[in-house]
Amino acid sequence: MIISAAIPKGGTGKSTMLRSLASVALHRGYSVTLIDGDRRQNMNRWFQMLGEAGNRPDRLQMVSAMTPQEILDAAAIHNGERSVVLIDTEGTTNDNLMAGLFAADIVVVPVYFALDDVTAAIQITDHYIPLAVESRGRPLPAIFVLTKQTIIDGRARALTELRAIIQANGTPIAEHVLHNRVAYRDLQTGQTLYSPAVPDAKAIAESEGVFDDLLQTFIEATRNAA
Repeated sequence: MIISAAIPKGGTGKSTMLRSLASVALHRGYSVTLIDGDRRQNMNRWFQMLGEAGNRPDRLQMVSAMTPQEILDAAAIHNGERSVVLIDTEGTTNDNLMAGLFAADIVVVPVYFALDDVTAAIQITDHYIPLAVESRGRPLPAIFVLTKQTIIDGRARALTELRAIIQANGTPIAEHVLHNRVAYRDLQTGQTLYSPAVPDAKAIAESEGVFDDLLQTFIEATRNAA
């Protein structure tokens, strides 16, 4: 299964979301390949830090892909039974982002409640995914995942309009959300969600929930396409 995380904007929690999804997939016994198509190489640095900290799972592989063709080739090579391929695309609109969409079985779009972030998320679902579908000739399901959420985000009246925009888009929204937790920031220091001596049970539960929401969206889209 090939999962691309895509939004043409930085700061939405995309890399953190991918690290959490990789943690869950590995914990469930999948072989996981990270394809880093972002010039900042955030996923590549995480992979290196996992090794330095002694926390790198045996079933985790890393591919640094600097061109669209490298992204497409790596996705095709590493996709297989009981495997999850996670593609980190550039936080801007370029050919690497389109290659990530073209290769994907499903696109995960991280959404933070700010106007620019919501606008960028809608841009992916309403413009770039349709372009990828037209180019490859088959459907491409997507799901919104709310990231960096706080108690205020869930209740603030000022954010009602942004929530309405996301809901009106028609793209499925993950039932579970990723809250603003220390456990996710710790992923940047060479940890998986499960490697600390005392893992954050809440972070694990919501990340596992997002992973399940993603799988369910993919299964339903596949069934509807058939």
